[in-house]
Amino acid sequence: MRTLTSIDVGHFSTGANFLACHIDPAAVFAYEDMIQRALPTGDVRLLSVGELDPEDLVVALGFVTQGLAIADMPPVGDEFIGCIREIEKKLGRKVSALYSLAAGNINGILPLMAGLQTALPIVDSDPMGRVLPLISQTTLSLGGVDISPIAVMGVTGERATLDVKDPHRAETLVRSLVIELGGWAATAMYPCTAKQLREHGIHGTMTRMIKIGEILDAEEAVERKYVQLVDLLNATRVARARVRHMESFSRERELGLPTQTTSLTLVDEVTGHIIRLEIENEILLVLVDGAVAAAVPDIVTLLSAEFGRVVNLDDVRVGHLLDVVVTPAAPIWYTDAGLNLAGPPAFGLPLQHPRRHD
Repeated sequence: MRTLTSIDVGHFSTGANFLACHIDPAAVFAYEDMIQRALPTGDVRLLSVGELDPEDLVVALGFVTQGLAIADMPPVGDEFIGCIREIEKKLGRKVSALYSLAAGNINGILPLMAGLQTALPIVDSDPMGRVLPLISQTTLSLGGVDISPIAVMGVTGERATLDVKDPHRAETLVRSLVIELGGWAATAMYPCTAKQLREHGIHGTMTRMIKIGEILDAEEAVERKYVQLVDLLNATRVARARVRHMESFSRERELGLPTQTTSLTLVDEVTGHIIRLEIENEILLVLVDGAVAAAVPDIVTLLSAEFGRVVNLDDVRVGHLLDVVVTPAAPIWYTDAGLNLAGPPAFGLPLQHPRRHD
């Protein structure tokens, strides 16, 4: 077990932003600020799933949003406590530890605040190993672990508890509720035993966010940071290229998937390669001279070539010189089952993933 310090929390926030592949980091840094302010009143304890009793009850926490940015209407602060209590009431037993629904973005860091509020430890595991847009896109779902009961609490304090076996049906119901509840909701789901999380989760992901933050927050040369990212993440710098063109268009998508699509065209100033990024609130596809260099579930991050800092999609402008960095997802996502659930076909991209394996 590890008790996180204020410095750890700062690094955690940076790592969550690196792995987010998202547009607006405001909610991540807002939660970091809340956690930093609350740290003097309690501890955030991070433990491995193996430190728990196999039959201990653990539950995933995460925000689900549908059209309203969390920063636009901040939480009151008791939403996740309410969700945890609803799960305990439904199952008739106490929750022993919390884990994140996704290892990145706001869902990566919010369990730290819930841990401070409840005095429950945070498990160094999650069921995505990155950020994916749908609550059904988890390794727990691949492993046959029930997603329900699901506790949902909205911005106005209204709440609901759902019993639904099919994770895809759960996706539809939760998204519909979120719209009615005001645009975002706190949720607790995938209540399972520590044994089930150990068997079907992805481990060490919370610690990984801290280590990424340690690298990116350090006062070191950019090239030194890349060497360390490669060692830690098996990451690859696909290109250092300048943004030449941006375009946006909308098309109909299934419930839960973003509707705004963006494409970026960059040119590598050394090799002349044309880099094309296809984006739907995260970078789904990287093409180099028309060939697939990376595709979801690969984690694609844009970094400032000058400072080695994360550049969020909303901040990208024509003329920016960026490093396109690709981090592999957990190996299970490159199996046939994993790619069918969270790979290119799940996002309407009819292509064979270059990392696919049996």
